[in-house]
Amino acid sequence: MLGQIIKSIIKRNEPAIIPAQGTSVVRQRVWPHQIDYNLHMNNAKYLNVLEGARWTLFRDNGWFKHLFEKRINLVVASLEITFIRELNLFSSYEIHTKLLTWDEKYIYFEHRLMVKGKLYGHALVKMAGVRKGKRALTPEICEAVGADFNQADVKEAITHWSDMTQAKREL
Repeated sequence: MLGQIIKSIIKRNEPAIIPAQGTSVVRQRVWPHQIDYNLHMNNAKYLNVLEGARWTLFRDNGWFKHLFEKRINLVVASLEITFIRELNLFSSYEIHTKLLTWDEKYIYFEHRLMVKGKLYGHALVKMAGVRKGKRALTPEICEAVGADFNQADVKEAITHWSDMTQAKREL
């Protein structure tokens, strides 16, 4: 991840190459250090490649520069992943990452792991803003990156996920 951070800092002044809610595509391959005993990508390794894909999205849509300037970090608050098909050793795949929506506290992203047009995995990621150890709420983040907070398009899947999270807290 250190390489992603350095690359992002170096490229922070480059113009955005996709719209804020556009899809960033990262092409990857499964390497020997990423596999488990079954010669499939280890489940824990998915977290690393998805984080790298989010860093790429933030560079591609221009958010990194604005978040860096305001000293706002986005941290994973929750992640839900579904493994549909296994990624075998040396398999080539793509990670399609996009911003889905936001609410008062969180920003939601989607990852789609694709091989030759077929869905191999899907993840939803809920991220929170943090600055100087304190919470940065989404309206502040939207202002920093030039997005209109009121333009959020709430997705039904996110509403269900949020309801499930709230139910867990109440148990």
